[in-house]
Amino acid sequence: PPTPTATPGSPPAAPASEAPPDDGRPYARLRALTEAAAASGTRLWGGVDDTSTAVLPLDFAKTFVGANATHYDESWRLMEWRDRNHSWNWAAALTFGGWLAYRRLYGYAALHVVWLGLLLLLAVNGVPLLPLASLQLAVVLLLGVYGNALYRRSFRKAATAAAEREGEHPARLALLRAAGGVDVRAPWIMAGAVVVLGALIVRYGHAVAEIPLPL
Repeated sequence: PPTPTATPGSPPAAPASEAPPDDGRPYARLRALTEAAAASGTRLWGGVDDTSTAVLPLDFAKTFVGANATHYDESWRLMEWRDRNHSWNWAAALTFGGWLAYRRLYGYAALHVVWLGLLLLLAVNGVPLLPLASLQLAVVLLLGVYGNALYRRSFRKAATAAAEREGEHPARLALLRAAGGVDVRAPWIMAGAVVVLGALIVRYGHAVAEIPLPL
C-alpha cells in the first residue's frame, strides 16, 4: 500500500507504528494509512512514484460512486463489519428500477423493465391484481434489501479491472471513475421504455397471449 510522504513545509510523517493495524477487510490498511496521515497533516501521494506533484484520491469506493459517495462507502463498510451481504436501500426499493438505471446498473434495469411489462401483460389477460401486486411487493423488498449488494458487486468488478491495469495510478482512477458515477438521463429513458412497452402491451396484449407456444 502507499506510504506517507512528507512534502516541503508539511509536518513529518507519522511513524508506521501509529497507524491502526490491518483488520483484514478490503482497503482497511489503505484507510488506516490515510487516517493516520490526515491526523498528522501528512500528504499521501497517489502516483506510482513519489516524484509526482499531484495529490490523488486514494479511496476507490468514493471515486467509483461519485454522487452520495459517503453513504455507500459507509453502507459497504457496515456490511463488511457485520459480515452480511445485504443492507436496506430506500431508493432501490421505491423507484421501480429507476435507481438501477441511475447507478448505471443497466442490465438489472433492463430486466426490471421486462418484469414490469410481464406484470402488465398478465393483468391485461385477466390475472387478478392482488397476486400481481404481491409479486411486485416481493421485488420491491428484494431490491431494497440487496440493492447495495448489487452495487457493491459492480464496484468490486470495476475496482479489480482498475487495479489490474498497467500504468500510473491516475489512469487507474480515471478508469474507475469512468466505470462508475451516475447517469441522470437513464431513469428517464427507462421510464419512457416502460411507457412505450406498456402501450404496446395494452394494445396487443390479448393477441400476444393467444400465440400458441411450441411444445
